[in-house]
Amino acid sequence: MSKFKLIESDDFLAIEYRTEPSATSALVVDSPRIAGGSIVDTTGKTEALGKWIEVRHQINPAAVPLTGWIEAAFLGAPVVAGEPVVPAVDEGAFVAECVRFEASSQDDRTIGADYLIAWAWLESDLTDFKPHLHDKDAIGPFQISQKEWDQYLAADVNLSPGPDGRLSGYAQIDCAAWIGKRDIEEFVKGMATGEPPIGNYVASLLNAFHCRLIGVPAAIQVQRIQTAKTVNPPMDTVLSPFFDAASLANLFTDRKRYLAKDPSGGFSAVDAFVNVTSAALADGMKKAFTLLKTHVPGFIPPIDDKSVSSAWMQAAESELKAWTDGELIESSGDGRERVKKYFTAATNPHSPDEAWCGAFAAWCLQQAGEAAASSIIKDSERAENWKNWGDLELRQRDWSGVPYGAVVVLAPADNTDSSGHVAFFRQPVPSGKIELLGGNQSDRVKTMVVERNKIVSIRWLSTLDVAPDSTDATRIDGALLGSSARDQIILARTLYGEARGESEGERGRKAVAAVVINRARIGGWFGKTVEAVCLKRLQFSCWNANDPNRAIIKNKLSGEGDRIFDQCFDIAGKAVLGQLPDETGGATHFHADTMRRFPPWAKRENRTARIGHHIFYCDV
Repeated sequence: MSKFKLIESDDFLAIEYRTEPSATSALVVDSPRIAGGSIVDTTGKTEALGKWIEVRHQINPAAVPLTGWIEAAFLGAPVVAGEPVVPAVDEGAFVAECVRFEASSQDDRTIGADYLIAWAWLESDLTDFKPHLHDKDAIGPFQISQKEWDQYLAADVNLSPGPDGRLSGYAQIDCAAWIGKRDIEEFVKGMATGEPPIGNYVASLLNAFHCRLIGVPAAIQVQRIQTAKTVNPPMDTVLSPFFDAASLANLFTDRKRYLAKDPSGGFSAVDAFVNVTSAALADGMKKAFTLLKTHVPGFIPPIDDKSVSSAWMQAAESELKAWTDGELIESSGDGRERVKKYFTAATNPHSPDEAWCGAFAAWCLQQAGEAAASSIIKDSERAENWKNWGDLELRQRDWSGVPYGAVVVLAPADNTDSSGHVAFFRQPVPSGKIELLGGNQSDRVKTMVVERNKIVSIRWLSTLDVAPDSTDATRIDGALLGSSARDQIILARTLYGEARGESEGERGRKAVAAVVINRARIGGWFGKTVEAVCLKRLQFSCWNANDPNRAIIKNKLSGEGDRIFDQCFDIAGKAVLGQLPDETGGATHFHADTMRRFPPWAKRENRTARIGHHIFYCDV
């Protein structure tokens, strides 16, 4: 494609942009007219003896490119390419976009808003977007090269913003997240195939940072050296198998801050590299926490009830006392019997000889009553799965904001062949470390102190009642699934939170209600009641503990002057009575069509309908 500038004239303000080469064809949706002086790409297609020409137009570097037809007479002079420049970003808007990515992400949240902000701050201070690396093509807040951008586009991550999107600091956020997740996936695979093989490895943010600094293969080697703790070679020895001499010299120059800590000015040793990168990442994460608290305070909401963990921590502390007083160890006697007991709470039966930290956490929750027991995640014996427990991520907080009994997921400890670890937060200790209480810690239930760079996730279970004003559980006559007035108000609030801005209005809100009813009829994992379906963890984002919508919808009532909520309440009433037609084709899932990256479950062959700004699916 070639770039051209459209002509400018006082006689017109904009040029019509059409879907077909005809003055009577429809205008292009989202960009019906292009301002004079705009830059477009030509595709090489012309029609009507050259009267019409097909072009691609991008409203801004972060927007999705649109293809359509304009009259060729409006095409001006070709544009000569210059040095790529990424304009400055508004700090608050950049932080909010990082939050948007995490809030809309429906897979592993290891790469979250905090890490993305820290990464950008460490690379560019969020202000200096010119090239800093030997590859002068790398620019922007994350120093993303054209090659990396092309790889991102080739990965087909849905509404990607096209080849020029790299020139937007905001558009780079999704690309950086994709790079980070790709690197972690390759890192985990590498840990599973080396010596010794460690499957289901829980990668830390420090592992992700190392992948970015020195590449995935070298980061794997660094972690293996740290895991074994038998040698401490210089970093050039570690790196040389993966870089030729010239590339190694460039890497040293690019990353001198992290690699050149030897008194002689040469490469540092592995331990020094890990210490320096750990300290730098910790500074970056502190900066990220400050920016999140400043610009998006609702992303780190107050915890409604810190005492909720007292029941499971009472069980954990009691077990700690028994193991300590009895000087127990997992391999014999009462210790072995207790480990067998913990596995009764796990999803799958396991041998006491296997890792049991997840089983211990599950058993403690099981002792705390139905609400806590029902929160136990599937395959709870695997530490990595606890990254999805609860409904609130606390990693972004300082230690004073982490409650006693929060679930902490860690990367593997040094000098072990484990894949990861899970334990309960007990208290902060000096030097920025924390004390954890957990099982399978040195083959016992005991406490241990860990550094922040080993933490992958800190999870909490919110207990806020979403409808404290509606406790009437009496079945409505003729209602589906025993639905009550409480079900109706919770469904109405869900519709308001998910679809009050729906372009199709009432039709779009009815479609969302149909999805809830379809799920409740199926039951099982979705939940067996309207209330259970609406409040299923991480299913309807308006109820997520860190979603600003939650505060808006939790006290909404009909008859208070909000016409849209009154409509939602009416729709919910008809839905629970089975009086709504289902225009979704039996859909059980939907997502907004504005998402830049569609969820991994969104497959075209399962699509049943598109209503307003939502796309619906079944058989997911």
